[in-house]
Amino acid sequence: MKIAVVVAASVAALALAGCGTTRAVTSAAQSSQAPTVTVTQAKPAPKVTVTKTARPKIVTATPAAPAPAPAPAQPQFANADAVVTQFYQDITNQDYADAWAVGGDNIAAQNGQTYASWVAGYGTTASITLATESQFNATTVDAGLVATQDDGTVKTYEGTYTVIAGVITSADITQTS
Repeated sequence: MKIAVVVAASVAALALAGCGTTRAVTSAAQSSQAPTVTVTQAKPAPKVTVTKTARPKIVTATPAAPAPAPAPAQPQFANADAVVTQFYQDITNQDYADAWAVGGDNIAAQNGQTYASWVAGYGTTASITLATESQFNATTVDAGLVATQDDGTVKTYEGTYTVIAGVITSADITQTS
């Protein structure tokens, strides 16, 4: 019987301890009387503070589609004379694509030529010397040019070029020698 009383008192003490408070349990295990349980309140349990730290959010940016490359800017000439000068400089440099873009296509069309036949027409030209005259902001350029051929012969031409918005739109050129 003594064992049962001690076990019962121990179970009661454990049950009270599980409630979050400490209790002192004593019993009269020696006596034949019913066990006496004394409960004493201990100090309250210390408060626990839990601090949560927010995790930084990782944001991954989706790169924007690259902007299309701008089209190469056509040079803006100060006047029609500069356009004609650049046209013949491109031909002298054998930069036929640029000469075509600045008005060679219009001159070729006027003469019923394709790009290939137009370029072939300059196949024996070694250099071109140009003399021009025009009014500033005028659309018409008076020109005289000397074309030296690969074999040393010289051909001369005179005429006019019409230039609108930085492009030769037409030409009226005649071979003079």
